[in-house]
Amino acid sequence: MRFEDLALRLVAVEAKVASLMGINANSDIPSALEELDARLTLVEVTVDHLATVQTQEHIEAIVTASADAVTVIVEDVVALSPSADHAEAADIVADVVTAQVEAEAVAHTEVADIVSAAVVAVVTAEPEVVVDTVAITEAIIQAVADMPAPAPEVVADVIAAVADIVATATGVDTVAPEVQQQIVEAVATPADPALDAVEARLDTAEAKIDSLLGK
Repeated sequence: MRFEDLALRLVAVEAKVASLMGINANSDIPSALEELDARLTLVEVTVDHLATVQTQEHIEAIVTASADAVTVIVEDVVALSPSADHAEAADIVADVVTAQVEAEAVAHTEVADIVSAAVVAVVTAEPEVVVDTVAITEAIIQAVADMPAPAPEVVADVIAAVADIVATATGVDTVAPEVQQQIVEAVATPADPALDAVEARLDTAEAKIDSLLGK
């Protein structure tokens, strides 16, 4: 009986995921534990992906909008985070997102992309990383380093914005000089042409898929 109950629950969850993606769900009820496990694994991966995509969309909307024009609710972003059920980590995530809501809108695309990546790094980090000041600093800096280097005229703006995010995430007013230097180096990391090409292709593919799904 328990297996049958779990199998039915899985089918119901698959239907919800399929609805979110605009595709047809598999209505066949799993008949073996191995099949149930495999299908559940696929659901978990898909849900994590959908949550990450939605998180990125929320953060991008927050970063590029003025405080009075933001329509995204901070609590909704926190709810998508792995830290949602960890009180201390959830508060830190909320602080970082709230700071972006209250900040001036970022108009320059390169700056907005890097700021968004830094905030997403906090929101998507595991709670044990979020509450560890060294670990969350490294996560933010790595996210920034993975982005293409911005144009020279906006480097100072990017460094200042990232430093503010690190400061908020770690609960300090100003980051330490050595952390500031790490941020400077991460921002200046040259772009990887091969990865940039792959990213551009993925952007195109995702846009086409979203269009097909009616987004």
